[in-house]
Amino acid sequence: MTNHVHLLCTAKTTNGISNMMQALGGYVRYFNNIYHRSGTLWERRFKSCIVEEEEYLLQVYRYIELNPV
Repeated sequence: MTNHVHLLCTAKTTNGISNMMQALGGYVRYFNNIYHRSGTLWERRFKSCIVEEEEYLLQVYRYIELNPV
């Protein structure tokens, strides 16, 4: 997919996912320098949801796998 990405992550700490996304945002300066571009890496703020139930987890897996189709 050229216009978005899906991540299914498990956080080890309370703010783990937010911290990971913030760290990825810090990568932008490096990325822009290497590829001679400017601006943000992400178009919008990331969206997240908690997956607690095993059945919902399987639905999320399927959605991510089938999304490019």
